Amino acid sequence: MKNIFILLVFIIGVVSCEKVIDIPLNEADKKVVIEAVCNDRAGESKILLSKSGSIYEESVFEKINDAVITITDKNGIVTTFIEDGTSTGVYGHPTFETEPDQVYSLSVTIGEEVYTATSVTKTFVPLSLVYYQKEPSSPFIQTDNDSVYTVSFAYTDNAIDENYYRIKVTKNGVLDSYLYVIDDKLYNGEDYIQPLFANAFDQGDICFLEFLNMDKANYTYFTSKEAGSDGSATPANPVSNIEGGALGYFGAYLTYTVTVILP
Repeated sequence: MKNIFILLVFIIGVVSCEKVIDIPLNEADKKVVIEAVCNDRAGESKILLSKSGSIYEESVFEKINDAVITITDKNGIVTTFIEDGTSTGVYGHPTFETEPDQVYSLSVTIGEEVYTATSVTKTFVPLSLVYYQKEPSSPFIQTDNDSVYTVSFAYTDNAIDENYYRIKVTKNGVLDSYLYVIDDKLYNGEDYIQPLFANAFDQGDICFLEFLNMDKANYTYFTSKEAGSDGSATPANPVSNIEGGALGYFGAYLTYTVTVILP
């Protein structure tokens, strides 16, 4: 009984000595984030400017206004992107569109700081086929439905160039977050077929596919982003092609789009 009493006194003493310790966390300096996405559809190229947040902030990041943004092609033609007037850090141009076999140089001036990047386009490779199959269940993901549709895409790689591709999937107006990125190291110049293994569709769903021809720098950005989001290692920023210390990327894409309505 005496031993039990001593043990209780010891536990009470330990609990009463507990103390809340505030550990100071060093916040990283906010960095400029540039998301420059340019394609071959007039008026749809957009450049978003913001600042990275801290661990104490919500995911609504500070937008950057009043920047000076230009894109210059290899022929010396300069296009100035203008802010859309809503103070959301979005800049665009009504007629700009990318072309094959071009080199585009981005310049972003924010105050006294200048950030630059380069992106190239090569020969355009379109999708040659998009088709769907109805199956009792998806072979890739679990669903609650008795049957699902799997959508697949195909194209013929260009043997002349070193090619890199990305396909973006929008289901019923919602962009899917899965990253489909492909290079042609194993099948240069060959036909390529792949199912959208991260997506399953139901009757009446609308599947919108955007097939992007991109350069090696963008491929590296997206593959490093995918590698850093798998939870297997300490998260790191994707490999950026922007010089000057900003985060983000600059991509000049040639695109092919198709809409599939599942019957």
